[in-house]
Amino acid sequence: MTLSDIDAAVTQHTAKSLINPSNSLFGPFIEGTAVDDEGNVFAVNFGNAASLATIGQITPQELFYEDKFTKGTALNALRFFIKGDKAFAYAADYVNHRIVELTINEEEIISRNFCSSPNMLQPNDIALSRKGFLYLSGMRWRPNNQAGDGDLWMCTPDGTPKRIEILGRTNGIELSPDDRRLYVSEASNKNGSPVSNKIWRYDVDPNTGTVSNKMLFFDFVKINTQNIDIDGMRTDHNGNLFVTRNGGKEVLKMSPAGEILASIKTSFSFVSNVEFGGTNGTTMFIVGRCGLNTASGQGVGCVDIWENDAPGRAWWILQDNE
Repeated sequence: MTLSDIDAAVTQHTAKSLINPSNSLFGPFIEGTAVDDEGNVFAVNFGNAASLATIGQITPQELFYEDKFTKGTALNALRFFIKGDKAFAYAADYVNHRIVELTINEEEIISRNFCSSPNMLQPNDIALSRKGFLYLSGMRWRPNNQAGDGDLWMCTPDGTPKRIEILGRTNGIELSPDDRRLYVSEASNKNGSPVSNKIWRYDVDPNTGTVSNKMLFFDFVKINTQNIDIDGMRTDHNGNLFVTRNGGKEVLKMSPAGEILASIKTSFSFVSNVEFGGTNGTTMFIVGRCGLNTASGQGVGCVDIWENDAPGRAWWILQDNE
């Protein structure tokens, strides 16, 4: 089956441009979209290509946080969390191999190192459970990948890091709405180009955070697009998985059974991440590097939006829903 076959078989949608090259205040490394309990959506790399320690709010475009304390901080992922009457955010610093915890107060944001290990490859992306277990993907990008160029870690609610598995180049990571399934992407390169892209699914014990029973959820060789990288992933409240194709100008909507339900076409090629926010949690914010052929590290960050038929998992949980 080819990509054109899939395009003919699944529902086609087109996302609407929200932030474009003419009005963007984000850099080309825009990533790590995350929603807070009010439905506001944030992303990293607010500023230019050198602003790697920043987080910005998407609407309105304004600076939310900048790490000025730790040398070399480069943020790539973000998640919000409510514990009691306090609001937190967890940000992945892939240069310093750590998760930063941000305590959000009305007057200020207080940061501290929450979970770290020099043995982590990055971390790159984050999935966060209701009980505060953090699951981390990481990767080493090389022209020719091998086993060990990706890893899967967990940080317990008290900040203890635990390595779960060594993999190929991992990136997107997400939990199912009931926290009982964990999705992780794995890819590999040959001669500088992607030649394999897969999604694995694990069983999770929501109470202990334990991960087990790895199984193949989807192999993109089935639709002849194994050469297009997976980047960020999110689930909605119905359990559908939304997968960005970085370089493919689309987000795929997949059912819990691994069926491709829809393709959401974007205005830019290099789609890096998605998150659901807005008043009802149903607006999908799609971020990535502007343009169709813009080189890595060049240009600015773009945002498209698209309306889903269900709220996102993260938004739903932050409303204190079961």
